[in-house]
Amino acid sequence: MREPQYSILVDIQDATERAKQGKLALYWQRTIQREYRCKKVTPAEQQAYEQLQSILSEVPQWSDEEELHHDMENIGGKLWFCHFWIDHNSMVQLTEDCNGRFHAAYVLDTDTSPEVRREAAQLAQKDLKKCMQKWGAALLDAPVPEQMKYASLAEAASHLMQVLNDPENITG
Repeated sequence: MREPQYSILVDIQDATERAKQGKLALYWQRTIQREYRCKKVTPAEQQAYEQLQSILSEVPQWSDEEELHHDMENIGGKLWFCHFWIDHNSMVQLTEDCNGRFHAAYVLDTDTSPEVRREAAQLAQKDLKKCMQKWGAALLDAPVPEQMKYASLAEAASHLMQVLNDPENITG
C-alpha cells in the first residue's frame, strides 16, 4: 500500500492568508520555505508558493517578536524575554501563561556551525542576564530541572541560562 504524499498546499494557503494581513513572521516564512525546498512540489503547490512570495515582497510582515507578543496576549499571558535571529533559524524565549506559570523555549539552528551556535547562545545569555537584573530575578546557583513549566521567573530564567551554557546539545 502506498503512503499518501504530503501536500504543503494547505500550509502555503494558510501562510498566504496571514501574509495578506501582514502577520506572517519570519520564523514561519522560513518554515514554509524549508518544507517547499525539501520536496518535489506539484504545479498547484508551486503556483501557491509563488503567490505567497509575491505577497511577501509587497506587504510588510510582523516581526517574530510582534507575533509572539500578540499570541501571548491572546491567551492572557506575557512575554518576558525573546530573541529571534535573522541570519539563522534560532530563537529563545521566556513566557508566562495566564496561570502565572513560566515557560522557557529555545531552538538553535542545527544547520549552523558550532561557533555560530555558541555565539548565539552567548548573546542570548548576555541579553537575558541584563533582563534578569532589571526584573530583580536572581540567578539560581543550584541546577534547575528541565520541566515544561516553572513556578517562578527566576527558575525559568535560570533554567534557560543553564541550557544556553551547552549550545551543542540544543537541537532545532
